[in-house]
Amino acid sequence: MKRLKKTATNPFYTVMHPFDASYDIRFKGKGNATVSIVILAALFLTMIFQRQSTGYIFNYNKLSDLNVFLQFATAILPFLLFVIANWIVAMLMNGTGRMRDIWIYTAYCLVPFILGNILAVLLSNVLVMEEPFASYAQVFGAGWSLVILFIGLMVMHEYNFVGNVFSCACTVFVMFILLFAIMLVGSLASDFYGFLATIVREFLLRVS
Repeated sequence: MKRLKKTATNPFYTVMHPFDASYDIRFKGKGNATVSIVILAALFLTMIFQRQSTGYIFNYNKLSDLNVFLQFATAILPFLLFVIANWIVAMLMNGTGRMRDIWIYTAYCLVPFILGNILAVLLSNVLVMEEPFASYAQVFGAGWSLVILFIGLMVMHEYNFVGNVFSCACTVFVMFILLFAIMLVGSLASDFYGFLATIVREFLLRVS
């Protein structure tokens, strides 16, 4: 157990030692895909918890309008887009990270973000509007996640600082391209389904 705590298999080790953890995940095959899936599940549940349980002073959501599928997409889709986009950019820029490595490390980096959101929800139920410490917890958690993600990707892909900044910018750009492609395909599929449905209705009317 002591040895486990000091390896990249433990996401909390990654949070505190992003250089070593990223290197171990990429070049020593460490990291656990099952743990990454558990973290993603925790992210999804945390977003629901945040939406429904944030203190009423800070919560502007209509609790009865909860859409689980929308919350799932909001939690998981950005993660998937980032992993795929960063993998594509890495192939184009000779990065050494594999999709497995990017997936696991990115999931591990979500831990501070998740903890920051949970802390923010708890604080929002005991603070007043003039005490913005709940927002500070969210910003700190998100900032910590972004910092260790940036560090880890730089080590994983063997980029220098400037190269990693450019890679991250390209990753965001590719994410928007992928999102646009998904929306376009979804729109075309919806139109095609409507076209087929119209043909079927017309055919049934004529044969009836």
